[in-house]
Amino acid sequence: MKVYVITILTLLLVSALDQYSNLKTQVGQSCATTDYMTITNFDVEPWPVVFTTTSVITLAVFVNQPGIGIGEITYGILKNQVWTYQSQEINSMFPQNTTEVFQYIMDWPSEPGNYAIQAIVEGMDVPPTIYACWIFIFSRSV
Repeated sequence: MKVYVITILTLLLVSALDQYSNLKTQVGQSCATTDYMTITNFDVEPWPVVFTTTSVITLAVFVNQPGIGIGEITYGILKNQVWTYQSQEINSMFPQNTTEVFQYIMDWPSEPGNYAIQAIVEGMDVPPTIYACWIFIFSRSV
């Protein structure tokens, strides 16, 4: 019985360590989820952000409905009530009950201040339906 308990505890520890390594780069929270899809993972590497450089954003979505197409993922950067945008064209259909992973190289600003970053997963329809949204904040001192 002791061997069984020790084995279970070891497996739980390994699983927790694997999840912890992911938490070092997973940032933010969901700002919108629909019946169409859900953002299940959002990583920024390197984290914290190094200004005037780039990071790789990895975004994973779970497709909840059949016949869903993603037109683009829009990345908005908010500073001093002004939005700037970068977008990633996808233009693909995805099967139901699948997890789709997208990566994007984000260019970071150089000015000090407080920032909010919002990633919006949009449909292929016109005007596009917002399927899911993720947001995180960070700041840079002088």
